[in-house]
Amino acid sequence: MEIRMKLDINQVNALCAICDAEDFDVNVMCGRICVDGRSVMGVMEMCGRVVTIVPITNDDFKVEEFFRKLEKIGAYKSEGFYS
Repeated sequence: MEIRMKLDINQVNALCAICDAEDFDVNVMCGRICVDGRSVMGVMEMCGRVVTIVPITNDDFKVEEFFRKLEKIGAYKSEGFYS
């Protein structure tokens, strides 16, 4: 499962804080670039771009809770959203 957002400088700390609070890994991807969602410097490199956020877990309940938190900071489910 994945969710997308256009990342701006104000959302970097919020995104990293949300990822840091989770007990599973989160990948933030843009094209061929993939960084850990907890890495402020890595995520900051993607400012101004549409990124794909992918939680690495099989627990659907945790994923849905995670997505709800991300939607509060501007993330959206893309057309190609799959579960």
